[in-house]
Amino acid sequence: MKSVELKGLLLTCTVAAVLGALVAAIVYFSPLKETTLAPLVNLVLIIAVFVGGSYVAKTRGSRGLIGGITLGIMFFVVMFVLTLIFSPSLPGFKSFLQHLCICLIAGGLGGIFGIGLSS
Repeated sequence: MKSVELKGLLLTCTVAAVLGALVAAIVYFSPLKETTLAPLVNLVLIIAVFVGGSYVAKTRGSRGLIGGITLGIMFFVVMFVLTLIFSPSLPGFKSFLQHLCICLIAGGLGGIFGIGLSS
């Protein structure tokens, strides 16, 4: 594993943490219902993985789709491990597949976008 992917993973984790804290504060201090939290979390996941995939592809300058998907898988594994550590119950299969697909698609699209930025 190259350091570009690790830097991209760190960037993705940072973006996810910052946006997650922002969404939590917005939901807590606004009249929004907590039912809006799940779509907002998915949006945060999409944005974070897209940004990380773009960074990896732009830095590499080639193979953006592969780099973005790789980053999406890496972030999903980190997120899944942290979920297993901090949540005593296993996540549902539907949620597992949904987040995996989001990570793969957002990472791939971010990788494609990042190649466009590198030229």
